[in-house]
Amino acid sequence: MRKELGLPDLPTVAFVGRLDAEKRLEELIRALPRVHETLDAQLVLVGTGTRRPALERLAAEVGVADRVRFLGFAPDEQLPITYQAADVFAIPGVAELQSIATLEAVASGLPVVAADAVALPHLVSPERNGFLFRPGDVAGLAAALTRLLSSASLRDRMGAASRTVAAAHDHEATLARFEEIYTGLLRR
Repeated sequence: MRKELGLPDLPTVAFVGRLDAEKRLEELIRALPRVHETLDAQLVLVGTGTRRPALERLAAEVGVADRVRFLGFAPDEQLPITYQAADVFAIPGVAELQSIATLEAVASGLPVVAADAVALPHLVSPERNGFLFRPGDVAGLAAALTRLLSSASLRDRMGAASRTVAAAHDHEATLARFEEIYTGLLRR
Protein backbone atom coordinates (compact mmCIF):
# COMPACT_ATOMS: atom_id res chain seq x y z
CA MET A 1 0.00 0.00 0.00
CA ARG A 2 2.89 2.35 0.71
CA LYS A 3 4.16 1.84 -2.82
CA GLU A 4 0.72 2.67 -4.19
CA LEU A 5 0.82 5.98 -2.27
CA GLY A 6 4.41 6.71 -3.36
CA LEU A 7 5.78 6.25 0.15
CA PRO A 8 9.06 4.62 1.19
CA ASP A 9 8.76 1.31 3.02
CA LEU A 10 9.41 2.67 6.51
CA PRO A 11 7.55 2.35 9.80
CA THR A 12 4.66 4.75 9.27
CA VAL A 13 2.61 6.98 11.53
CA ALA A 14 -0.49 8.39 9.88
CA PHE A 15 -2.84 11.26 10.60
CA VAL A 16 -6.00 11.88 8.60
CA GLY A 17 -7.89 15.15 8.95
CA ARG A 18 -7.69 18.88 8.59
CA LEU A 19 -4.26 20.46 8.88
CA ASP A 20 -5.53 23.22 11.16
CA ALA A 21 -4.42 24.64 14.50
CA GLU A 22 -6.80 22.66 16.76
CA LYS A 23 -5.32 19.40 15.44
CA ARG A 24 -1.97 20.26 17.10
CA LEU A 25 0.06 18.53 14.40
CA GLU A 26 3.16 20.43 15.48
CA GLU A 27 3.35 17.95 18.35
CA LEU A 28 3.57 15.03 15.93
CA ILE A 29 6.31 16.71 13.92
CA ARG A 30 8.25 17.62 17.08
CA ALA A 31 7.94 14.01 18.29
CA LEU A 32 9.46 12.55 15.11
CA PRO A 33 13.12 13.45 15.88
CA ARG A 34 12.72 11.69 19.25
CA VAL A 35 11.34 8.60 17.50
CA HIS A 36 14.36 8.74 15.16
CA GLU A 37 16.66 8.31 18.15
CA THR A 38 15.48 4.68 18.14
CA LEU A 39 14.28 3.94 14.60
CA ASP A 40 13.82 5.43 11.16
CA ALA A 41 10.14 6.24 10.63
CA GLN A 42 7.93 8.54 8.63
CA LEU A 43 4.87 10.65 9.35
CA VAL A 44 2.12 10.78 6.73
CA LEU A 45 -0.35 13.65 6.94
CA VAL A 46 -3.49 13.22 4.86
CA GLY A 47 -5.70 16.27 4.45
CA THR A 48 -5.62 19.95 3.68
CA GLY A 49 -5.71 23.02 5.84
CA THR A 50 -4.33 26.39 6.78
CA ARG A 51 -1.37 25.05 8.77
CA ARG A 52 0.34 23.11 5.99
CA PRO A 53 2.97 25.78 5.14
CA ALA A 54 3.84 26.23 8.84
CA LEU A 55 4.02 22.45 9.32
CA GLU A 56 6.35 22.11 6.33
CA ARG A 57 8.60 24.83 7.80
CA LEU A 58 8.59 23.17 11.21
CA ALA A 59 9.52 19.78 9.71
CA ALA A 60 12.51 21.45 8.02
CA GLU A 61 13.49 23.31 11.23
CA VAL A 62 13.54 20.13 13.35
CA GLY A 63 15.34 18.14 10.66
CA VAL A 64 12.62 15.72 9.55
CA ALA A 65 11.38 17.30 6.32
CA ASP A 66 12.47 14.18 4.42
CA ARG A 67 10.36 12.01 6.76
CA VAL A 68 7.12 14.02 6.82
CA ARG A 69 4.89 13.32 3.83
CA PHE A 70 1.99 15.60 2.97
CA LEU A 71 -0.43 13.62 0.82
CA GLY A 72 -3.11 16.31 0.57
CA PHE A 73 -6.78 15.58 0.19
CA ALA A 74 -7.75 11.91 -0.13
CA PRO A 75 -11.15 10.94 -1.51
CA ASP A 76 -13.13 8.47 0.60
CA GLU A 77 -12.27 5.55 -1.68
CA GLN A 78 -8.54 6.14 -1.07
CA LEU A 79 -8.75 6.27 2.73
CA PRO A 80 -8.67 2.48 3.26
CA ILE A 81 -5.36 2.35 1.37
CA THR A 82 -4.02 5.16 3.54
CA TYR A 83 -4.89 3.32 6.75
CA GLN A 84 -3.46 0.05 5.39
CA ALA A 85 -0.18 1.81 4.57
CA ALA A 86 0.21 2.90 8.20
CA ASP A 87 1.52 1.04 11.22
CA VAL A 88 0.07 3.46 13.77
CA PHE A 89 -2.56 6.19 13.71
CA ALA A 90 -1.81 9.31 15.77
CA ILE A 91 -4.11 12.16 16.71
CA PRO A 92 -2.85 14.93 19.01
CA GLY A 93 -5.91 17.23 18.71
CA VAL A 94 -7.83 18.35 21.76
CA ALA A 95 -11.06 19.36 20.01
CA GLU A 96 -12.30 15.96 18.84
CA LEU A 97 -15.99 15.62 19.61
CA GLN A 98 -16.38 12.32 17.77
CA SER A 99 -13.28 11.75 15.61
CA ILE A 100 -14.51 9.81 12.62
CA ALA A 101 -10.88 9.48 11.44
CA THR A 102 -9.91 7.72 14.68
CA LEU A 103 -12.91 5.43 14.38
CA GLU A 104 -11.89 4.64 10.79
CA ALA A 105 -8.35 3.89 11.98
CA VAL A 106 -9.50 1.49 14.70
CA ALA A 107 -11.91 -0.17 12.26
CA SER A 108 -8.90 -0.64 9.97
CA GLY A 109 -7.10 -2.47 12.77
CA LEU A 110 -4.57 0.20 13.66
CA PRO A 111 -3.28 0.89 17.15
CA VAL A 112 -3.79 4.55 18.07
CA VAL A 113 -1.75 7.12 19.95
CA ALA A 114 -4.09 9.94 20.95
CA ALA A 115 -4.31 13.00 23.14
CA ASP A 116 -6.13 12.27 26.38
CA ALA A 117 -8.88 14.75 25.54
CA VAL A 118 -12.60 14.97 24.73
CA ALA A 119 -13.84 11.94 22.70
CA LEU A 120 -10.49 10.24 22.10
CA PRO A 121 -10.40 8.26 25.38
CA HIS A 122 -13.69 6.66 24.30
CA LEU A 123 -11.89 5.12 21.32
CA VAL A 124 -8.46 4.42 22.84
CA SER A 125 -7.97 2.19 25.86
CA PRO A 126 -4.37 2.50 27.11
CA GLU A 127 -2.40 -0.73 26.79
CA ARG A 128 -5.38 -2.35 25.01
CA ASN A 129 -5.62 -0.73 21.57
CA GLY A 130 -3.17 2.13 21.90
CA PHE A 131 -1.89 4.83 24.19
CA LEU A 132 -3.11 8.18 25.45
CA PHE A 133 -0.73 11.04 26.13
CA ARG A 134 -1.18 14.31 27.97
CA PRO A 135 -1.83 17.06 25.38
CA GLY A 136 1.39 18.96 24.80
CA ASP A 137 3.60 16.14 26.10
CA VAL A 138 5.79 15.64 23.03
CA ALA A 139 8.13 13.29 24.90
CA GLY A 140 5.19 11.10 25.95
CA LEU A 141 3.83 11.11 22.41
CA ALA A 142 7.24 10.13 21.02
CA ALA A 143 7.66 7.35 23.61
CA ALA A 144 4.27 5.84 22.73
CA LEU A 145 4.98 6.02 19.00
CA THR A 146 8.42 4.48 19.47
CA ARG A 147 7.05 1.66 21.61
CA LEU A 148 4.45 0.75 18.98
CA LEU A 149 6.70 1.16 15.95
CA SER A 150 9.37 -1.00 17.60
CA SER A 151 7.12 -4.01 18.22
CA ALA A 152 5.17 -5.79 15.49
CA SER A 153 3.60 -8.11 18.06
CA LEU A 154 2.35 -5.18 20.14
CA ARG A 155 0.92 -3.52 17.01
CA ASP A 156 -0.78 -6.77 16.00
CA ARG A 157 -2.31 -7.28 19.46
CA MET A 158 -3.48 -3.70 19.74
CA GLY A 159 -4.71 -3.65 16.15
CA ALA A 160 -6.93 -6.67 16.84
CA ALA A 161 -8.26 -4.91 19.95
CA SER A 162 -8.97 -1.82 17.84
CA ARG A 163 -11.30 -3.84 15.61
CA THR A 164 -13.21 -4.89 18.74
CA VAL A 165 -13.49 -1.25 19.82
CA ALA A 166 -14.80 -0.31 16.37
CA ALA A 167 -17.43 -3.05 16.51
CA ALA A 168 -18.84 -1.47 19.67
CA HIS A 169 -19.38 1.73 17.65
CA ASP A 170 -21.26 0.00 14.85
CA HIS A 171 -24.00 2.31 13.56
CA GLU A 172 -26.74 -0.25 14.26
CA ALA A 173 -25.56 -0.71 17.85
CA THR A 174 -25.37 3.06 18.26
CA LEU A 175 -28.89 3.56 16.90
CA ALA A 176 -30.20 0.79 19.17
CA ARG A 177 -28.60 2.51 22.17
CA PHE A 178 -30.18 5.86 21.23
CA GLU A 179 -33.54 4.14 20.86
CA GLU A 180 -33.09 2.57 24.29
CA ILE A 181 -32.30 5.97 25.83
CA TYR A 182 -35.29 7.67 24.18
CA THR A 183 -37.65 4.82 25.14
CA GLY A 184 -36.48 5.12 28.74
CA LEU A 185 -37.09 8.86 28.71
CA LEU A 186 -40.57 8.44 27.25
CA ARG A 187 -41.49 5.95 29.98
CA ARG A 188 -40.62 8.50 32.65
